[in-house]
Amino acid sequence: MAISRLKNSKIAGICCALPDNRLSVYDIGTQYFDRSDIEKVVKSVGLEYIYKAKPNQTTSDLALDACNNLIDGIGWDRNEIDGLILVTQTPDYILPSTANILQDKLKLPKGCVALQVNLGCSGYVYGLWLASELIGNATCKKILVVVGDTLTKTISDKDKSVIMISDCVSATAIEYTEDCSESVYSLYSDGSGAENLIIKDGGFRNPISENSNILIKDEDGNCRTSMNLSMDGMAIFLFAINEVSKTLNKFLGDLNIEINKGELDYILLHQANKYLMTVLARNAKIPIDKVPMNIEKFGNTSGASIPLLICDTLHNDLKKKDLNVVMAGFGVGLSWGFAKLLLRQGTYTDIVFV
Repeated sequence: MAISRLKNSKIAGICCALPDNRLSVYDIGTQYFDRSDIEKVVKSVGLEYIYKAKPNQTTSDLALDACNNLIDGIGWDRNEIDGLILVTQTPDYILPSTANILQDKLKLPKGCVALQVNLGCSGYVYGLWLASELIGNATCKKILVVVGDTLTKTISDKDKSVIMISDCVSATAIEYTEDCSESVYSLYSDGSGAENLIIKDGGFRNPISENSNILIKDEDGNCRTSMNLSMDGMAIFLFAINEVSKTLNKFLGDLNIEINKGELDYILLHQANKYLMTVLARNAKIPIDKVPMNIEKFGNTSGASIPLLICDTLHNDLKKKDLNVVMAGFGVGLSWGFAKLLLRQGTYTDIVFV
């Protein structure tokens, strides 16, 4: 994709909702695996805790709390919100769209554009880009970009390869303004890697059958069914450190950004795992002090990881100054993308536990 330069949209606030159900990875993992096996995962991933949605808690439930807190926090009039973009892999239903359900629960006007997008770890960048496009062409003036999942509902407790998966839903308020620097995006897709991160059964290609819930053990001792999330960790790792780092370098080069000259405050990477992020940053020639991480506190929260990173690690910085940031989201699809934008001083940020 060519560079996309968009004007007149800014982030007015971000709120992230986490389930009030924090679990230690040791408590989860040592039910089925030796403690030494879990320690290896913890060391490489940089993980201590995950947050798991309660049995009756869905993506729209977390989204509702995040959006309500955000709307109240920034003082938006609900009648003026004319766009809602929901990016999730775990909708409440196959149909209807959870975006429409959320529009009603939030009591947004019937004239509100409500869209649902099926993306994961690249979803925040894609969601911001789509919202900025809608604002740039005067379709909308105030948009809620809701990104996140309850992916723990899809994983096997007996699969340590996905033990880092955590639940979170973010809500970001995007509004029209003429007093704003441009935002820049570059987006990519490679469906040839679709099998590397997949839930094989339950859709219309592979409907649920009598074999869908049979546990199958892999060569590493992990057990999962065809209804569980399956990840080829090495394939995803190689994709990130090769393809993502190369295109991130290109993005920075195309924008003539020289990181060592202080032109950028932070590069916000999807919080996949600590080792991967460290290698990706090194391959992309990014100083590690420009790459904040918080995966040890929250786990891998899919598309919500970048907004959660902002609310958690940049909260105090944003009280004092504007921040020039580049975001890099990458994962299922395969799909990845980059965004350069300005986070304005005083931007509302919050985290709620529900």
